[in-house]
Amino acid sequence: MRRRFAATMISLVLIAVCMPSLAAATYARLSSDNPAALDHADIVRLIGAAEAAYFQTAARYALFSELVRSGQLARTAAQSSAYSRVMQLLTLSESQPVPGSILALVVTSDGRGYQLSLKVVGDSCSPGWFSDQSGVLYQGKALDCAVAAALAPASARTWSPEDIDAVVPPVSIETPCPLDQVLHEASQQALQLVENLQRFSAKERIEHIEFGKDGKKHNSSAQSVNYVAEIQQNSRALWVDEYRTGETQTDSDQPLLTDSGTAAFALIFHPRLVGNFNIRCEGKADFQGRAAWQLHFEESADPSKSFHQIRIKNSVYQLRFKGRAWIAADGYEVLRMQTDLISPIPQIDLQVEHLDIAYAPVAFEKRKLQVWLPESASLYIAYHGHRYARLHNFNQFQLFQVATEQTVKTPPPSADATTN
Repeated sequence: MRRRFAATMISLVLIAVCMPSLAAATYARLSSDNPAALDHADIVRLIGAAEAAYFQTAARYALFSELVRSGQLARTAAQSSAYSRVMQLLTLSESQPVPGSILALVVTSDGRGYQLSLKVVGDSCSPGWFSDQSGVLYQGKALDCAVAAALAPASARTWSPEDIDAVVPPVSIETPCPLDQVLHEASQQALQLVENLQRFSAKERIEHIEFGKDGKKHNSSAQSVNYVAEIQQNSRALWVDEYRTGETQTDSDQPLLTDSGTAAFALIFHPRLVGNFNIRCEGKADFQGRAAWQLHFEESADPSKSFHQIRIKNSVYQLRFKGRAWIAADGYEVLRMQTDLISPIPQIDLQVEHLDIAYAPVAFEKRKLQVWLPESASLYIAYHGHRYARLHNFNQFQLFQVATEQTVKTPPPSADATTN
């Protein structure tokens, strides 16, 4: 099964993973004999202790990246054998430093408070760990999770995030949404992306997860690869080609899917493509402390304008999708996108394709350029009786300028030439 994205021809593919949130939780003081749970608890304790030490010197709390760059996390870890042990479990070069989990650390605007959470990927009934500037550690689980799971219909998506239309994230509607302006500015951002990023590379970590019919994680594997994306255009079309080197396939890896494609989706706002979507503004949202316009979009039914498709052997199937995007209210960058199929594709038994891409600013110092690129990309997919999730994290971006040169040389004298 191969997925093709067409931005009037963007040819791509994408598989990845997203963490379902614990919407409601009942809290209790942490008590667990599970070694993995204790590892997660110690990770949260380590970060909390590092925050306390950082506050003593800086009079404010720090983001996780600041704790790493300042060396405070390492200094705190060196003070305890338990902290030193769990420090070795972290992958500090990745956007999600705890493999198989989602770490979130949010600092208040005045720097005098923070909220810290650590949640396991793959099961909405798995516990989460929570703390704040008080230093008290809690373990939480979704409220009445066991009862809800028992009563849920067989078709419920217990193994993946809900469809984007199941719940509308909260927004403020007090400020009128200037939709035309937002789309115009987002289109300009997409144009600049194509113009500035002819080719770029990154280091990529891929985690592959397989779920059973019971929604439980059965198998997982991870690998690191070299990732390259190349954006091309002419007067009629756009192309985004992706390449990976150092990628290996094993029996436990995905046997049915060709996996690539994170660079394309922000291009739905490109002037050539934005007209293919019905877009409405849901209001202004607080996106990780930044004001953003929350947009809902749905692809048109015209198959000739399909953004992506699946190719299985010699057959091609058009996929219509819907989604939600958060556009920065000040700079109009795409901050995050989520998509779902408008409807399943019964011909190939494709039931679920839930995508989540988080973007972050990347600075290229030599070009004095900053652009927003995918930091992580996720997708849960249910295909032909199988359920998969893949989590992609990107870092160490490099930019390549594609250029051509023409050299004119005087041709050598022919063999028939005569000399006077």
